[in-house]
Amino acid sequence: MIENNLEKLGFSPSEIKVYLYLIERESSYANRISAETELNRTNVYEALDRLVTKGIVSTISHNKVKSYKTEPPESLKQIVLAKEAELKETMQSLTKDISKLRKPVHAKKDSLEAGIFTGRKGLRILFEEILETNKPICFFASQLQFKSFFGAYFEQWHKKRAQKGIKQRTIFPKDLRNKVKKRTLLSYKFVDNKYISPTTTILFSDTTLFIQWSKEPLAIKIQNKEITKSHLNYFNLIWNSK
Repeated sequence: MIENNLEKLGFSPSEIKVYLYLIERESSYANRISAETELNRTNVYEALDRLVTKGIVSTISHNKVKSYKTEPPESLKQIVLAKEAELKETMQSLTKDISKLRKPVHAKKDSLEAGIFTGRKGLRILFEEILETNKPICFFASQLQFKSFFGAYFEQWHKKRAQKGIKQRTIFPKDLRNKVKKRTLLSYKFVDNKYISPTTTILFSDTTLFIQWSKEPLAIKIQNKEITKSHLNYFNLIWNSK
């Protein structure tokens, strides 16, 4: 519904009511808008001022009487474009702020950090982190759960990975040999099921992820150089034996 989209653009209930009223009548006076929308005149004037500021309503003066009319509906797209530009600028500024706030970490050999992430939102945070580290990735995959669970995001993720030049190696059970798609900077090996755990294991940088896929999946993140090295040694052992 148009009301829902306008609300997502930041329109208040009174702005939505006044704007849709004007769209139907093309132009009108504040007093008439107030009477026919049953909004008090103060709210109407405030809504009109904000709509004029947004650039989707303009004013007309005739014999010193001010009326209001809507710009073409396509002007709504300009609001979206402006928000996109604002968000992009905010992201760039925030990235700089984060780099200033991030303190240098002098990790000890035996340091260990662990965390649990659940659900679609939690897993997406982890997969974005994988790309942010910009390091090679190793997957132990029992099935194609990443693809089936995330759908379109799975394709977007691989596209971003390739654009960033991140290499990935994945070990699959051999029964998936004809189901896996070839991708840029992605290599596969297929092994007997006895080498595969039902839990997906992902290795990158000094981090190990264990993902248990279900309706509400759960991921355990372990950030430890020695643990990750141990799992990577096993991964390479299997990889180089095939």
